[in-house]
Amino acid sequence: MKHLGSMLLLAALWSLPGVAQTSYMKRADRFSSDSLKGTRNMLIDLRWVDRGQRYAWYDVEEGDERVYRLVDLKTGRQSPMFDNRRMVELLTPYADTARLPQPDRLGIYGFEFDARQPLRFAFDYNGHRLQYDIRRASLTEIAPKAPKEFHAGHWDRDYSADSLYWVTVHAHNLTLQSQSGDSIRLTGDGEPYHSFASGGAASGKGDGGASGCWLGKSHKYLAVREDKRKVGEMSLVDNIEGRPVARNYKFVAAGDKEVIHQELHLVDADSGRILRLDTERFPDQKIEIPRFQAFPQTSQGAWFIRRSRTCDSMELCRVNTADNRVVTILRETTKPHLNEQLFEYHVINDGREILWWSERSGRGQFYRYDAQGRLLNAVTDGRFVAGHVVRIDTLQRSMIVEGYGGEEGINPHYRLFYRVPLDGGKAVCLTPENGHHSIDIAPDGRYLLDRWSRMDLPEQRRIADLNGRTRAELPAEDISAVKALGWREPQLLELLAADSVTKLYGVVYLPFEIEPGRKYPIISNVYPGPQDDQVPLSFSLDDNDNMMLAQLGFIVVNFSHRGSCPTRGRDYYTYGYGNLRDYALDDDMAVIRQVAARYPFADLERVGIYGHSGGGFMTAAAMLQHPEFYKVGVAASGNHDNNIYAQWWGEVYHGVKQITDKDGTIRFECHVPTNAELADRLQGRLMLVHGDMDDNVHPASTLRLVDALIRANKRFDMMIIPGADHGLPIGYFNNLVRYYFVENLLGLPQKDIDIEKHE
Repeated sequence: MKHLGSMLLLAALWSLPGVAQTSYMKRADRFSSDSLKGTRNMLIDLRWVDRGQRYAWYDVEEGDERVYRLVDLKTGRQSPMFDNRRMVELLTPYADTARLPQPDRLGIYGFEFDARQPLRFAFDYNGHRLQYDIRRASLTEIAPKAPKEFHAGHWDRDYSADSLYWVTVHAHNLTLQSQSGDSIRLTGDGEPYHSFASGGAASGKGDGGASGCWLGKSHKYLAVREDKRKVGEMSLVDNIEGRPVARNYKFVAAGDKEVIHQELHLVDADSGRILRLDTERFPDQKIEIPRFQAFPQTSQGAWFIRRSRTCDSMELCRVNTADNRVVTILRETTKPHLNEQLFEYHVINDGREILWWSERSGRGQFYRYDAQGRLLNAVTDGRFVAGHVVRIDTLQRSMIVEGYGGEEGINPHYRLFYRVPLDGGKAVCLTPENGHHSIDIAPDGRYLLDRWSRMDLPEQRRIADLNGRTRAELPAEDISAVKALGWREPQLLELLAADSVTKLYGVVYLPFEIEPGRKYPIISNVYPGPQDDQVPLSFSLDDNDNMMLAQLGFIVVNFSHRGSCPTRGRDYYTYGYGNLRDYALDDDMAVIRQVAARYPFADLERVGIYGHSGGGFMTAAAMLQHPEFYKVGVAASGNHDNNIYAQWWGEVYHGVKQITDKDGTIRFECHVPTNAELADRLQGRLMLVHGDMDDNVHPASTLRLVDALIRANKRFDMMIIPGADHGLPIGYFNNLVRYYFVENLLGLPQKDIDIEKHE
């Protein structure tokens, strides 16, 4: 009853003659990303001159003009590359009289600096190739840029370093050919789903390029073949046009008996022979190709990872080309599971050294080993959680690596970058500012472009050296125009998890105008991870339309929960192990309660929740496990039954048991609790949304929950979107979310048949 007055007032306004219901949504649409196009300096594309040895340049909008600036990397001095009005005068002789250049519309493109004369650059204008001398402010016409020679390549051939041999695939089998004209069919057992063709050649003739690589400058080729023949199929029905057609695809679900197996084959081109390597170590193991989709390799061998199905043990192995043996170099065991998101390794110095990422200490770090697997030293020292390596300089004996949680007072989810000595020593933070960073390192390796922002701070830019010292400040993103329209930044909060100890970080979106005495419902936008929390870190005008949703009269929260982020250490990351359905719910409720305590206009009696994919799964779980707390939910593309979802998700993050029967047979068991098991607990208003062509999370996952809700005699809403895959048509879906919460949390029925258009 305490909100009756404000609700009656809104309902009265809603029913006034001439006041269209859709105008209510238009108030929010004013602040959509598409509507807010008044930003300046949104993008700066810095380009290095002569690999970044001395100069760089960029262009940026200033007022109505786009200006071009040259940066002296040694002095940090910035200067105009030219004056726009002077350039108009110089361009006019080359212009068409009907289309003369203007200071705000020069029409020049294709910039290219002369490495030998870095203060000269060429560009294209109106069919002319022109060269501008910065010192003299003069323009001359030069010969057109010679078109690059195009040689029709053979996409289906993988050549050795000296081009004497190449491999290709015909009818799923591997063929070796040479410049002398010889052709050898190396295999004869290829077939669909057991093919040497890149991608596995599930259909068609099985012709094309091979999956593998030549080892250095040798004549040995390492070929990869996956065996999916026994993997079960899933089916979708394409209902959009003509006769409905079944679309079948191979899919390994958690706990499946039959999984994908990988084979490695070594080809010796000189002898024309192929050998299947003995790579077996773990039952149902997985052989992993490195992050950059090519085996680390030299002429002496190649390295690969094999991982146990339980995802708690793995080995680094080397294929020795001298004797064709597979040798184990390193072993790693981490309980309860390995960090697949951050793990990587690098073989450097022609195979003499190995950089190896491990979470053995609880915080991911890099270690250096020799070629025999002997530990030489810790590379990073535990000050921060080490992420992916972005550059290795073996001459300077250093590397640049992502780092998380290493600086006091900075959100540990923010990505920073560090330069670290390979032989051990103090790391230098190259990007110490409080924000989420990305960098672009000059090819010469002396300088970098650093960009950083937060959800409450537009992007800042600078050029720095490899000690982190600023060389030049670049224009920041300017949002004054959108702020003049009434837009306001969301608020960043640091709150506590349900254990009252662990810090959680997230974003709160508020209505721009708070009416005195009015209470606002709270909506939680969720994604539990574990591989990613999807809480925005970099600046966005309206991430996931949450700011626009807030302008309808809601407080919208988006927070990371324990178990959702791989960059905060092993204990945080694995918090949900064995409890994949429910682990994030207590933290979500704890956050919402703290938000309600912080903002006196928040209404803890009206709480909504929504999410997509894993967020849809969490939404339904929250509505069913805690119906006294969550009153309205929208669950989209949810993996409500993880037992028919991807093997990597359920088995890694919930856990799979390896069981040996009395007869020695090894099998694996995995069962993740489902949302359907809780269907009889529904009390609030729940909408389920799914695309009928979703081959990531099969629609059956939602339909099984629907079946359980029907059997429990529950009312709910459902939207099946024909032809939609896992991503859904975002504009339409986001409108469904807005309308559903307006109707069911604000109590404002919407009778117009047309949904307000929102792209």
